Amino acid sequence: MTDQKPIKEAAGWAACQRALSAAVDAAERLPDGQRALGEALCGALDTVAGGAPRFDAFGNMREDARWWADCATPMELEIYTAAALRRIERATFAHRARKRLFWALWQAMSDKDRTAFLAHAQQEEPPP
Repeated sequence: MTDQKPIKEAAGWAACQRALSAAVDAAERLPDGQRALGEALCGALDTVAGGAPRFDAFGNMREDARWWADCATPMELEIYTAAALRRIERATFAHRARKRLFWALWQAMSDKDRTAFLAHAQQEEPPP
């Protein structure tokens, strides 16, 4: 991965900071303004993307993936993860790698979601 500059060093950062500060101030004066501003910011984040994960043949792929995931928007995370999981279904894939993926998904679940998942997984299949 290429080195990334801290956002405060990016061109136009001061203007962006002033505009965001003004939007927050305006939202505080409007009824339901904070909720509206939150929705607008979430919508804007969906349009600002980290781009596709990069692959550096001589780099550290796992570290690059962690860095990209930290920068990716929630929509990017969902889209790339779903596409990768669909691709894995059609690919010859190492058994241990599937376990690592499942473990990562399992760890991301809340206790409530894990319990619901286990209850669903343990249901008997209806006869054909």
